[in-house]
Amino acid sequence: MSAPAGLRRLAALAIAACLVAGVAGCSAAPASPPAEAGAPASAGPRPLTTDEAQRLAIMRFTNFDARVRSIHFEVDEGGVHYAVDGWIDFEAGLGYAALRADGARALIAWSAETIGSRAAIDDAEQPPIPPPVSSADDPDWSTSALSPDASRLHAVLAIIVRAGHDRPDNPVLLQQTDARWLRSDEAGGEPVDVVAGPTSDHAYDPETAVGDGRDATVRYWVDRDGLLRRLETRIGGSADWTAIDFGDGGDVQFAGAFTGSGAAG
Repeated sequence: MSAPAGLRRLAALAIAACLVAGVAGCSAAPASPPAEAGAPASAGPRPLTTDEAQRLAIMRFTNFDARVRSIHFEVDEGGVHYAVDGWIDFEAGLGYAALRADGARALIAWSAETIGSRAAIDDAEQPPIPPPVSSADDPDWSTSALSPDASRLHAVLAIIVRAGHDRPDNPVLLQQTDARWLRSDEAGGEPVDVVAGPTSDHAYDPETAVGDGRDATVRYWVDRDGLLRRLETRIGGSADWTAIDFGDGGDVQFAGAFTGSGAAG
Protein backbone atom coordinates (compact mmCIF):
# COMPACT_ATOMS: atom_id res chain seq x y z
CA MET A 1 0.00 0.00 0.00
CA SER A 2 1.39 3.42 -0.91
CA ALA A 3 1.77 6.10 1.72
CA PRO A 4 -0.83 8.90 1.90
CA ALA A 5 0.06 12.08 0.01
CA GLY A 6 0.45 14.10 3.21
CA LEU A 7 3.16 11.81 4.59
CA ARG A 8 4.90 11.73 1.22
CA ARG A 9 5.02 15.53 1.26
CA LEU A 10 6.56 15.54 4.75
CA ALA A 11 9.20 13.04 3.64
CA ALA A 12 9.78 15.19 0.54
CA LEU A 13 11.33 17.83 2.79
CA ALA A 14 14.10 15.36 3.54
CA ILE A 15 14.42 14.44 -0.12
CA ALA A 16 14.76 18.11 -1.12
CA ALA A 17 17.67 18.44 1.29
CA CYS A 18 19.49 15.67 -0.59
CA LEU A 19 19.00 17.08 -4.08
CA VAL A 20 22.14 19.13 -4.68
CA ALA A 21 24.22 18.60 -7.81
CA GLY A 22 27.44 16.67 -7.37
CA VAL A 23 26.24 14.73 -4.34
CA ALA A 24 25.37 11.10 -4.87
CA GLY A 25 23.13 10.85 -1.82
CA CYS A 26 22.63 11.54 1.85
CA SER A 27 24.74 9.76 4.41
CA ALA A 28 24.30 9.43 8.14
CA ALA A 29 25.74 12.13 10.36
CA PRO A 30 28.49 11.18 12.80
CA ALA A 31 27.22 8.96 15.58
CA SER A 32 25.95 10.68 18.70
CA PRO A 33 27.81 9.92 21.93
CA PRO A 34 26.22 7.18 24.02
CA ALA A 35 23.76 8.24 26.71
CA GLU A 36 25.27 8.68 30.14
CA ALA A 37 24.52 6.15 32.83
CA GLY A 38 21.44 7.17 34.77
CA ALA A 39 19.99 9.24 31.91
CA PRO A 40 16.19 9.60 32.16
CA ALA A 41 14.02 7.16 30.24
CA SER A 42 12.79 10.03 28.08
CA ALA A 43 16.30 10.84 26.82
CA GLY A 44 16.48 10.83 23.04
CA PRO A 45 16.74 9.74 20.43
CA ARG A 46 13.56 7.71 20.79
CA PRO A 47 10.29 7.07 18.89
CA LEU A 48 7.64 9.78 19.05
CA THR A 49 4.94 9.69 21.70
CA THR A 50 1.34 10.12 20.60
CA ASP A 51 1.35 13.81 21.60
CA GLU A 52 4.64 14.48 19.83
CA ALA A 53 3.40 12.79 16.66
CA GLN A 54 0.23 14.88 16.82
CA ARG A 55 2.22 18.12 17.04
CA LEU A 56 4.52 17.10 14.19
CA ALA A 57 1.50 16.06 12.12
CA ILE A 58 -0.17 19.48 12.43
CA MET A 59 3.07 21.46 12.01
CA ARG A 60 2.72 22.18 8.29
CA PHE A 61 -1.00 22.90 8.64
CA THR A 62 -0.25 25.29 11.53
CA ASN A 63 2.16 27.13 9.22
CA PHE A 64 -0.51 27.26 6.51
CA ASP A 65 -3.10 28.50 9.01
CA ALA A 66 -0.73 31.25 10.21
CA ARG A 67 -0.37 32.18 6.54
CA VAL A 68 2.63 34.56 6.72
CA ARG A 69 5.72 33.73 8.81
CA SER A 70 9.00 35.62 8.96
CA ILE A 71 12.14 33.72 7.95
CA HIS A 72 15.88 34.04 8.42
CA PHE A 73 18.69 31.74 7.31
CA GLU A 74 22.30 31.79 6.20
CA VAL A 75 23.94 29.37 3.81
CA ASP A 76 27.29 29.03 2.03
CA GLU A 77 27.57 28.10 -1.62
CA GLY A 78 30.54 28.20 -3.95
CA GLY A 79 32.58 30.31 -1.56
CA VAL A 80 29.77 32.88 -1.17
CA HIS A 81 27.97 33.47 2.15
CA TYR A 82 24.25 34.23 1.71
CA ALA A 83 22.04 35.78 4.42
CA VAL A 84 18.29 35.85 3.75
CA ASP A 85 15.59 37.75 5.69
CA GLY A 86 11.97 38.01 4.68
CA TRP A 87 8.64 36.22 4.76
CA ILE A 88 6.89 33.14 3.43
CA ASP A 89 3.17 33.22 2.63
CA PHE A 90 2.21 29.56 2.99
CA GLU A 91 -1.33 30.07 1.73
CA ALA A 92 -0.10 31.68 -1.50
CA GLY A 93 2.97 29.43 -1.76
CA LEU A 94 5.22 32.47 -2.21
CA GLY A 95 8.33 33.75 -0.46
CA TYR A 96 9.81 37.24 -0.55
CA ALA A 97 13.11 38.26 0.99
CA ALA A 98 16.17 40.48 1.02
CA LEU A 99 19.36 38.62 0.14
CA ARG A 100 22.84 39.71 1.18
CA ALA A 101 25.90 38.05 -0.35
CA ASP A 102 29.40 39.26 0.52
CA GLY A 103 28.41 42.92 0.42
CA ALA A 104 26.01 42.70 -2.52
CA ARG A 105 22.25 43.03 -1.97
CA ALA A 106 19.22 41.86 -3.91
CA LEU A 107 15.52 41.15 -3.54
CA ILE A 108 14.18 37.68 -4.31
CA ALA A 109 10.71 36.21 -4.66
CA TRP A 110 10.05 32.52 -5.18
CA SER A 111 7.51 29.75 -5.44
CA ALA A 112 7.94 25.99 -5.61
CA GLU A 113 8.78 26.29 -9.31
CA THR A 114 10.36 29.68 -10.01
CA ILE A 115 12.54 32.40 -8.49
CA GLY A 116 12.68 36.07 -9.40
CA SER A 117 15.35 38.58 -8.43
CA ARG A 118 16.17 42.25 -8.78
CA ALA A 119 18.61 44.78 -7.30
CA ALA A 120 17.84 45.95 -3.77
CA ILE A 121 16.40 49.46 -3.45
CA ASP A 122 17.86 50.17 0.02
CA ASP A 123 20.21 48.74 2.64
CA ALA A 124 17.51 47.44 4.99
CA GLU A 125 17.76 43.85 6.22
CA GLN A 126 14.05 43.28 5.52
CA PRO A 127 12.62 43.73 2.00
CA PRO A 128 10.35 46.72 1.37
CA ILE A 129 6.57 46.47 1.72
CA PRO A 130 4.89 46.75 -0.72
CA PRO A 131 7.33 44.96 -3.04
CA PRO A 132 8.73 47.02 -5.94
CA VAL A 133 6.80 45.33 -8.74
CA SER A 134 5.40 47.76 -11.31
CA SER A 135 3.78 45.42 -13.84
CA ALA A 136 3.54 41.88 -15.13
CA ASP A 137 6.57 42.53 -17.38
CA ASP A 138 8.58 44.59 -14.90
CA PRO A 139 12.05 44.78 -16.53
CA ASP A 140 13.78 45.13 -13.15
CA TRP A 141 12.92 41.54 -12.25
CA SER A 142 14.53 38.49 -13.88
CA THR A 143 12.94 35.07 -13.47
CA SER A 144 14.26 31.54 -13.76
CA ALA A 145 13.40 28.03 -12.58
CA LEU A 146 13.97 27.19 -8.94
CA SER A 147 16.67 24.50 -9.04
CA PRO A 148 17.11 22.76 -5.66
CA ASP A 149 19.08 20.00 -7.38
CA ALA A 150 21.75 22.48 -8.49
CA SER A 151 21.94 25.10 -5.75
CA ARG A 152 22.18 25.00 -1.97
CA LEU A 153 20.39 28.37 -1.76
CA HIS A 154 17.56 27.10 -3.97
CA ALA A 155 17.34 23.89 -1.93
CA VAL A 156 16.69 25.90 1.24
CA LEU A 157 14.09 28.06 -0.51
CA ALA A 158 12.32 24.91 -1.78
CA ILE A 159 12.27 23.43 1.73
CA ILE A 160 10.72 26.63 3.12
CA VAL A 161 7.85 26.55 0.61
CA ARG A 162 7.17 22.88 1.40
CA ALA A 163 6.96 23.54 5.15
CA GLY A 164 3.28 24.46 4.85
CA HIS A 165 0.24 22.50 3.71
CA ASP A 166 -3.53 22.93 3.82
CA ARG A 167 -4.21 19.78 5.86
CA PRO A 168 -2.47 17.89 8.67
CA ASP A 169 -0.34 14.80 8.14
CA ASN A 170 -1.26 11.44 9.66
CA PRO A 171 0.14 11.15 13.22
CA VAL A 172 -0.37 7.37 13.39
CA LEU A 173 1.70 6.82 10.26
CA LEU A 174 4.34 9.28 11.47
CA GLN A 175 4.83 7.15 14.58
CA GLN A 176 5.54 4.17 12.33
CA THR A 177 8.37 5.93 10.47
CA ASP A 178 11.94 6.55 11.65
CA ALA A 179 11.06 10.07 12.88
CA ARG A 180 12.69 10.46 16.31
CA TRP A 181 12.36 12.80 19.30
CA LEU A 182 15.84 14.12 20.07
CA ARG A 183 15.56 16.55 22.97
CA SER A 184 13.78 19.47 24.60
CA ASP A 185 15.15 22.93 23.80
CA GLU A 186 14.16 26.58 23.35
CA ALA A 187 13.64 28.71 20.25
CA GLY A 188 12.70 32.37 20.43
CA GLY A 189 12.18 31.99 24.15
CA GLU A 190 9.60 29.23 23.66
CA PRO A 191 10.03 25.61 24.79
CA VAL A 192 10.19 23.20 21.85
CA ASP A 193 10.65 19.55 21.00
CA VAL A 194 13.48 18.90 18.54
CA VAL A 195 12.46 16.07 16.22
CA ALA A 196 14.43 14.30 13.49
CA GLY A 197 12.10 14.05 10.52
CA PRO A 198 11.34 10.80 8.69
CA THR A 199 13.79 9.80 5.98
CA SER A 200 11.05 8.15 3.91
CA ASP A 201 7.28 7.69 3.85
CA HIS A 202 7.58 3.99 4.76
CA ALA A 203 7.34 2.28 8.12
CA TYR A 204 10.63 2.05 10.01
CA ASP A 205 12.73 -0.94 8.97
CA PRO A 206 15.89 -1.55 11.05
CA GLU A 207 17.41 -3.29 8.02
CA THR A 208 17.34 -0.12 5.92
CA ALA A 209 17.37 2.80 8.39
CA VAL A 210 19.58 3.75 11.33
CA GLY A 211 16.58 4.53 13.51
CA ASP A 212 18.26 6.99 15.89
CA GLY A 213 17.96 10.20 13.86
CA ARG A 214 21.56 10.15 12.58
CA ASP A 215 20.49 9.68 8.97
CA ALA A 216 17.84 12.42 9.11
CA THR A 217 18.36 15.40 6.81
CA VAL A 218 15.70 17.59 8.45
CA ARG A 219 15.14 18.47 12.12
CA TYR A 220 12.04 20.30 13.33
CA TRP A 221 11.86 22.57 16.39
CA VAL A 222 8.14 22.42 17.22
CA ASP A 223 6.44 24.22 20.11
CA ARG A 224 3.56 23.03 22.29
CA ASP A 225 0.99 24.31 19.79
CA GLY A 226 2.54 22.49 16.83
CA LEU A 227 4.08 25.71 15.48
CA LEU A 228 7.42 25.37 13.70
CA ARG A 229 10.00 27.67 15.30
CA ARG A 230 13.12 26.42 13.53
CA LEU A 231 13.93 23.95 10.78
CA GLU A 232 17.43 22.53 10.36
CA THR A 233 18.56 20.75 7.24
CA ARG A 234 21.68 18.92 6.05
CA ILE A 235 21.84 19.90 2.40
CA GLY A 236 23.23 17.34 0.00
CA GLY A 237 24.33 14.99 2.76
CA SER A 238 26.58 17.58 4.40
CA ALA A 239 27.51 16.99 8.03
CA ASP A 240 26.72 20.66 8.75
CA TRP A 241 23.20 21.82 9.58
CA THR A 242 21.65 24.93 8.03
CA ALA A 243 19.11 26.56 10.37
CA ILE A 244 15.97 28.34 9.14
CA ASP A 245 14.30 30.44 11.84
CA PHE A 246 10.56 31.11 11.60
CA GLY A 247 8.77 33.94 13.42
CA ASP A 248 5.52 35.88 13.54
CA GLY A 249 4.67 37.45 10.19
CA GLY A 250 2.34 40.00 11.77
CA ASP A 251 0.05 41.67 9.25
CA VAL A 252 2.61 41.66 6.41
CA GLN A 253 1.05 41.15 2.97
CA PHE A 254 3.07 40.87 -0.21
CA ALA A 255 1.75 38.00 -2.35
CA GLY A 256 -0.75 40.14 -4.23
CA ALA A 257 2.05 42.21 -5.74
CA PHE A 258 3.48 39.09 -7.40
CA THR A 259 0.26 37.37 -8.46
CA GLY A 260 0.37 37.33 -12.22
CA SER A 261 3.45 39.57 -12.29
CA GLY A 262 5.83 36.85 -13.43
CA ALA A 263 8.38 37.80 -10.77
CA ALA A 264 7.62 34.51 -9.01
CA GLY A 265 4.94 31.88 -9.27
